[in-house]
Amino acid sequence: MMVTPPPALPDAPRIQVVMPCGEVGPAHRAALEAGRAALETALGARGHVAWTPGRAQAGWRGYLAGTDDERAAELITALTAPDVDAVWIARGGSGAARIVDRVVDALRDQPPRILVGFSDATVLLNALTTRLGWVTFHGPVLTTLGRPGHHQVPLEAALDLLRGARATVPLPAPHAGPRLEGRLLGGNLTVLASLAGTGSLPLPAVEDALWLLEDVNEAPYRLDRCFTQLRRAGALTGARGVWLGDLGLEGADDQAARDALRDDCGGLPFAEGAPAGHRGPLALLPFGPRARILPGQDALQLLEPCVEVRRG
Repeated sequence: MMVTPPPALPDAPRIQVVMPCGEVGPAHRAALEAGRAALETALGARGHVAWTPGRAQAGWRGYLAGTDDERAAELITALTAPDVDAVWIARGGSGAARIVDRVVDALRDQPPRILVGFSDATVLLNALTTRLGWVTFHGPVLTTLGRPGHHQVPLEAALDLLRGARATVPLPAPHAGPRLEGRLLGGNLTVLASLAGTGSLPLPAVEDALWLLEDVNEAPYRLDRCFTQLRRAGALTGARGVWLGDLGLEGADDQAARDALRDDCGGLPFAEGAPAGHRGPLALLPFGPRARILPGQDALQLLEPCVEVRRG
């Protein structure tokens, strides 16, 4: 799989916030505002985080941030606007699978642009990477940045990565597993399983993949079911390993789920501790470029550029 990195963030970037997934209801709006403020502060005086306040009031069916047409149009416009340097998703939830095909079709002849999100955005990130060859970024949505404890997100390191100022991703602890190397893909396990057989995630054609997996509020048997579906659909064909993040479970349930996923990897390298999930440290992880993690190291090394730094 060949991928093309998007242009790096310039010195005075404009970041557009979009809402292609779940409704930003009253319970999420304070976090959205706080997340936008945190991102703008991290960018500095020359950066700007743009959004359309009316979109935060939009809802459809009680759980989507507007109709399919509204959500798709907003995302496509942001990813093609000449004055937007990066697009940051406001929150996860659901709904991305309803619009992903029209988004991919609209962007087929467009150059890549920085897109950041996780959870339900798993649909969009993997589709743009595997179907269009874009480098995309698994990282915090705005409502994650705005929740108490958002300091667990290494935002300065994330922005340095997007500026092309670093080629590593810091890890919250030294890597305790085996050597992992491959093209990083993945995200939310239940969302990934829902894509099997839809064409949004070509399987088993993803070669050399290092699968990042995380989830939240799913019982071990459901995680087992989802991973079995993904494995039987061909996700592990040609894969180079599995890198597990937080599963949102505690105690015996957490250990049972982790053991089951490890057992079902068929001998592939398997490691825990990925900075991905809904609760703990959440780093910005590029999807598409080859990456490597070595035992004992405290950073993910990118073997290919995740952004294109333009000189002059």
